[in-house]
Amino acid sequence: MRVERILTVFAVLLALVAVGYAQFEPVQGQVLSSDRTLEIVSSPALAIPTTSTNLVPTAQPVAVSLPATSRQVVAPTVSATELSAPLTTTTSSSTTSTSTPPTTTTTSTIPSITTTEAPPLGPNESLIATARDDTPFLVAYDSPEGNIVPLPFAVPNPHQFGGPLTLRVTEGALTDDWVKVALPVRPNGQEAWIPTESYTMSTTTIHAEVNLTTTSVRVFDDDVLIAETQAAIGSPSTPTPLGTFYVVAARENPASHSFLGTHALVLSGFSEALDTFSGGLPVIAIHGTNSPDDQLGHAISNGCLRVPNSVSEFLAQNVPLGAPVTISG
Repeated sequence: MRVERILTVFAVLLALVAVGYAQFEPVQGQVLSSDRTLEIVSSPALAIPTTSTNLVPTAQPVAVSLPATSRQVVAPTVSATELSAPLTTTTSSSTTSTSTPPTTTTTSTIPSITTTEAPPLGPNESLIATARDDTPFLVAYDSPEGNIVPLPFAVPNPHQFGGPLTLRVTEGALTDDWVKVALPVRPNGQEAWIPTESYTMSTTTIHAEVNLTTTSVRVFDDDVLIAETQAAIGSPSTPTPLGTFYVVAARENPASHSFLGTHALVLSGFSEALDTFSGGLPVIAIHGTNSPDDQLGHAISNGCLRVPNSVSEFLAQNVPLGAPVTISG
């Protein structure tokens, strides 16, 4: 009987080998015939592990679930906690982890560190939206989840004068999904909505006040005065525009622009008297001057505010992007 059993097993093995040869021989022939069949051979449907599993269903290696193991390794949603749970429960029935997960899970701590409402802003505090690196340019909407607002020109990120695209928030809170912002485009005073997922939200208490009547520029940190100076303001034919603007760029002027002094704070506003200036848009700035004695306190500029170089350097180094600048008459 033992010899007959051995012969029977040997016959079965010969049959399986014949079946396997008959199954794979045409495939091998296709590989030699064309590139197209080579792609078919390499497809997962003809993967050798699947075929070997079908041919040897009772072999020991099949007891180790290779597909299940690979799913645990590559699944992106598997966390350390999920992987450790089976190890804990299979170690010993007397040391199960049923009582330990509540003490190690973070679900109970989330409500204590997550806020759904941001604290209200202080009286001199402003909310700022800074574009993330993966936001190539400003896209604004007429309402949350609304339609895109066409802009008169592209506003890139980084800003054309340097630094990240930064916007002053006029409506909304620090944790809102959508906020309304002042647009750095002309005509002055336009607003629209942006999704905060594309921006980093922050606040500042630094703000500037410009009085054209007294030709003064004063800068505050909350209610503390940190800088004050006289300035040259726009001439009667090219007046400095009125309104609340904000800093969109801070730069050290190149030597070729020495007539602008050493530094400049570029504002979000534009001249309302000029269509263009020096071949570009007539943007308003607070910048230095190399002739302060002849200019400060006079209405002689093309709309910008000229201040001493020492003040312009201080402002460029201490006033953050997005800080509001209110210009009154």
